[in-house]
Amino acid sequence: MENSKVMQKIAAVCNVIGAIALLIMLVVTVADVIMGRIFNAPFPGATEIITSVMPISVFAFLLSTQMKSRQISIDMVLDRLGTKPRTLLKIAGQGVGIFLFGLLTKLTVPMAIYSYEISEYTGGSVPIPMYPAKIMIPVATGLITIQLVLELIKSVRVLLSRNGDDGSLTAS
Repeated sequence: MENSKVMQKIAAVCNVIGAIALLIMLVVTVADVIMGRIFNAPFPGATEIITSVMPISVFAFLLSTQMKSRQISIDMVLDRLGTKPRTLLKIAGQGVGIFLFGLLTKLTVPMAIYSYEISEYTGGSVPIPMYPAKIMIPVATGLITIQLVLELIKSVRVLLSRNGDDGSLTAS
């Protein structure tokens, strides 16, 4: 299933953001361990930084995971089905995904806006901004919803095509 060029570019940007977040978590964790063991003084704000960056690292990779179909699936069951039942199950799954990720997007947008408006920071020894993580969640879930809609459209086309057995699209 071909992905749109725009979504591929957005996924690449999200992957870079996720990789940077993972790198930050790695550096902070290593610095915290080294400072705690060698200097007997842990890295100030390590927990707050990791807590703030972790949602960014997780949600940034979700779009790419969805686009590459790397999520957990039940291939053993699906492989035993014909093309039409498999496509119908895929459409049902995409519909549920659109509903759930759309709902998650709708519910997290107000929280992200509020967090940005009040410049929300973590409590603790070092104040770390929380709003970047809270903004990343609706952005990522919104992008996944868009990707699922695109996949649903392709699945419906395959189902309705005369040549749906091989998964190719036919020109009408």
